[in-house]
Amino acid sequence: MKVLLSITLLVAGCSHAIKEVSDCDQVAGEKRIECGACVAANKAQGWLGEYEYRPDAANGQRCIRVK
Repeated sequence: MKVLLSITLLVAGCSHAIKEVSDCDQVAGEKRIECGACVAANKAQGWLGEYEYRPDAANGQRCIRVK
């Protein structure tokens, strides 16, 4: 039962990705600046690629290029 619960939490955590600067207010405190810097590149409309900010990434790399 604990394994099923932990897998469910991991899947739910991975699905929470921020793609817009306006959504960075969902993140706590000092991580807002990191979030804004990450997804600001999305305003270039594909010239720099598309980035997602994942505040609860397990590997510590929160700013991930998806395209």
